[in-house]
Amino acid sequence: MSRTSGRDSLRTVGEFGLIQRLRRQWPTSSPQVVQGIGDDAAILQPSPGQQLLVSTDVFIEGVHFDLAFQTPRDVGFRAATANLSDIAAMGGNPLYLLVSMAIPDHLPITNVRAWYRGLQEACSPYQVELIGGDTSSSLHHAFLSLTIMGTIQSNRSLTRNRAKVGDHIYVTGTLGDSHAGLHVLRTRANTRPRVRLRRDEQWLAQRHLRPTPRIVVGRLLARQGIAHAAIDLSDGLSGDICHVCKESRVGAEIWATALPLSSHLRTFAKNNGVDPVEFALRGGDDYELLFTAPSKYHQKVCDVAQKTKVSISCIGTIQPKSFGRRLRHDQGRTQTLKKQSYTHFR
Repeated sequence: MSRTSGRDSLRTVGEFGLIQRLRRQWPTSSPQVVQGIGDDAAILQPSPGQQLLVSTDVFIEGVHFDLAFQTPRDVGFRAATANLSDIAAMGGNPLYLLVSMAIPDHLPITNVRAWYRGLQEACSPYQVELIGGDTSSSLHHAFLSLTIMGTIQSNRSLTRNRAKVGDHIYVTGTLGDSHAGLHVLRTRANTRPRVRLRRDEQWLAQRHLRPTPRIVVGRLLARQGIAHAAIDLSDGLSGDICHVCKESRVGAEIWATALPLSSHLRTFAKNNGVDPVEFALRGGDDYELLFTAPSKYHQKVCDVAQKTKVSISCIGTIQPKSFGRRLRHDQGRTQTLKKQSYTHFR
């Protein structure tokens, strides 16, 4: 991060001057926001017959993002997508965002505003309003903490604890792309001189920097009562299916040959001598949805895919708890599905 001085310095503008600039950058317009930024708390007027969804995430420089190969705008976009994806996994409608940050005082204001442009760019398609947050100084690294609120029709929310034995397991989109994209970006940042990325590498890098929250898919699955359980793929398939199984007290069989792998990931895997299935199993930050649904609703799932123009693949079945979690390869060979995805503190 470069240092700055003069009228663009955080030391000159101060906390409240920065807040005023950000308030003008992202004004509130929803009639449900009675009081937004500028008071001790936001005042909201929720709709009747709706339940409130609340989720929060923290993003730490050096842990969740690296400005050596990510722009501040990309950081903001990914941070917002992570929160939007949490609402998507519940089948809800995102409405409000609170952003708290701790930043070094030498950080250029242009960086902060770029963060907010990225946040706003990710949120604007869903009319999400910025309604508050907090600002603090940090000695060295930047920290972002986002809290998102949304609504869902009463008793329609999708959770992790309702998967049923016999359900099909589905995922949206393709898996492992973001993990491969992160590998591409890190490798390029550490290569001197920097080489131009191939087309498949550029595509994978964008999948990491600019993921897509599956808001509309989640909303339809909940509204039509199709899915039993759901989770967003933020930590990796092998870990996230573990969360569903644990909460629902069931087992699962995943079919390796059914995992949706993009042609770009396959090319990357071939060029680097790695197994694309491993990237799909352990790679996080795809922000696709994993959900379970009764086999009788398969056509309804296909209809959702057609309506949203988002591919949805059946990748396995929910089994009794005693079955455990297994990965089935071609020709019927199976192995224990180990949790390989990212875990903090390990």
